[in-house]
Amino acid sequence: MVFDPEDGTAPTEISPVIDAPLEDSDQFAIPHGLARDVARALPGLWYCLHLPQSRGDLVDLEAWRLKGLQQLAMGHHVMPVPVTALDSLALAPWWRPMLALCPDELVERTARGAVALGVELPVASFSTLGDASLQEHWQAIQERVYPDVPPLVGKVNLSRRLDLAALDLPWRLMARRMGWDIDAPADEETPTLLHRTLQGHTLVAATARLERQGLTVEEAEPVFGQTVVEEKARLRLPVSLALPGVAPAYVRGAYPPQLRKARVRPLAAMDADDTWSTEIGERDDAHVERAAIEYTLTHRAVANDSLGLMMPSVPPSAFTLLADLEKHFRDSAADRPRSVEKLLSRLNAVVRPLFTEPVMEAINRASMLTVFSNFPLGLATMPGDTAPLAARLPLTYEPLLPLTRTVQKAGAVALGVEWKNRIRVLVAECIPASDPVGQISRDGWRITQDTLKDVEGLSIHAVQTLSLDALREAVSEHTPDLLIISAHGTLVANTAAIVIGDEPHIELGLQHTPPVIVLSACHVAPRGASAVSITDLLLREGALAVLGTQVPVDVRRNMMLTGRLLTNLADHLINQGRHATLLEVWHHTQTTNTVNDILMSTPSLGSWGRTPGPGGGPAPLQEFMISRSAGRLRGAHIYQDTEQVLGEIADDQGRGEQVRNWFRRPGYVPESLFYLFAGRPERILISSMEERVAALWPHSDTPGM
Repeated sequence: MVFDPEDGTAPTEISPVIDAPLEDSDQFAIPHGLARDVARALPGLWYCLHLPQSRGDLVDLEAWRLKGLQQLAMGHHVMPVPVTALDSLALAPWWRPMLALCPDELVERTARGAVALGVELPVASFSTLGDASLQEHWQAIQERVYPDVPPLVGKVNLSRRLDLAALDLPWRLMARRMGWDIDAPADEETPTLLHRTLQGHTLVAATARLERQGLTVEEAEPVFGQTVVEEKARLRLPVSLALPGVAPAYVRGAYPPQLRKARVRPLAAMDADDTWSTEIGERDDAHVERAAIEYTLTHRAVANDSLGLMMPSVPPSAFTLLADLEKHFRDSAADRPRSVEKLLSRLNAVVRPLFTEPVMEAINRASMLTVFSNFPLGLATMPGDTAPLAARLPLTYEPLLPLTRTVQKAGAVALGVEWKNRIRVLVAECIPASDPVGQISRDGWRITQDTLKDVEGLSIHAVQTLSLDALREAVSEHTPDLLIISAHGTLVANTAAIVIGDEPHIELGLQHTPPVIVLSACHVAPRGASAVSITDLLLREGALAVLGTQVPVDVRRNMMLTGRLLTNLADHLINQGRHATLLEVWHHTQTTNTVNDILMSTPSLGSWGRTPGPGGGPAPLQEFMISRSAGRLRGAHIYQDTEQVLGEIADDQGRGEQVRNWFRRPGYVPESLFYLFAGRPERILISSMEERVAALWPHSDTPGM
């Protein structure tokens, strides 16, 4: 997707990264910071989402193979490229460039570059794009990829409503592959489209299950209805949410008052005027930014063959309350659970209107949740739940600020990284050993290394790196799959950095960035003021996923949580197949750590949890982990259920009232939920594709892919 850069010069990178829209307000849409030159590429970017994303879109596949493609999450690989960079563009060897799109005035220059790059189809200008050209491009791609295979029956038309495309387009592409009628429903609104999508996935799952059981059509017909009922009850699929909004503190610092008043507008969840045209990029700030946000959302929904929902802007007061919560943690020498509880309660009250019926229904059906936002929705508690959303299901974030970078990244499809048989871990100690925190960290990692030393396929190296150069050298030497950086976190102005030795750093400049980086440091991913954070910038440096903290965390509890993450990864190497992705392992680690949030909150609870029971029986923590909690912990009520089980153990010891009183006074902080994974941890695969597809129907035969 070729565009004309604003300044007319070739950037040092293929796509310019805009960090702060301060230089020329006419070159940006605000408040999310979308560069206008990149915005003008939106008609072509949207058009690409309606083309085939992989070979599997071009052939008639069995339903069970379609379920397998959902696991692959191929995604459209779309690269926004400045026309000035076409001559120097180097494509990866696995690329097969199929089509180049551009504004009308760039056709001649784009055509020359397209020939040099080996683009297979003629260049298409914006003025030629429409339903007719879409049919022609599908046919042309079919003829080049599968010339001897009959094309699928049915047409794909361009999305009319962009605000509904993340629901509508994935369903239409799925329906075409299944041979269903893909006419738009008369009531083209979110609830109708959501129910249609869920019903469609239920039918695909039921068909796939019967196929994998080897039933003929005649044999399947009498049991199909019951199979649909069963698959509807167990249906889970990836869900993506787009939650726009920028913290007031950021807006005040980035834009002058008159600009804020004239151009900053909240976005609604739905907007009937938000329709596709070749002039998308020329609209007012609110409509061009929502079109860009919806593009990234729809790209992910189509890649996952699932669904996405556009949500309204986060209320400014929610960011203000979040900033107060983060400041409370920074300023408080102790946990002060009651104050945290009150702040979280106030935050929940403000964001509760975001949880509409369609949003809650989608979350109830989600196997994982991707949130495109600068706001940590996982801290909010959904109506009817007693624990924050992050405890309910695996959740990952894609930052929206600056929006230019988000649009550029959307089409760079993340290839899966497989950690099935080997995981190399590097622990970089950036805190001097003379610092008490540094000493605790070193002691903790020595214990972890000793505990996991005999796990085949797992290697853990701990290295002292008290300068940025030392860190870079260690990463180059060990080439880890997982880099854990043990450091102090610091806030400098509106940036969240780590301290290496005694110097703050917000970028690392690693020669080969590991796919996963865990920042074992305080408040390296704050969201209350939309601070520029090292967590987000490491994604720009090439990390596939970055785990960071929103608030200061206790080093001992942090060691416990991070060590348990490695222990659970080690368990997978020994007992493969329990989890499919790193995101699932992290969610299991995070939620099962809630018992430690409670027991490590006070010396009294900690002592009780570690003390053997009467007659030398297991300590309460052991009893909880080994037997008593099995099958009793619901993610949506994880802390309430944990209290219930611990209280029953205390009852058996005759100490129930005393222990429950400790839960209430002084209480505890749900510290494990103040960690967030940014990026694509679900693309770190720790089960083979065969295992992942087989897990969909564990009681049926497993034909090879």
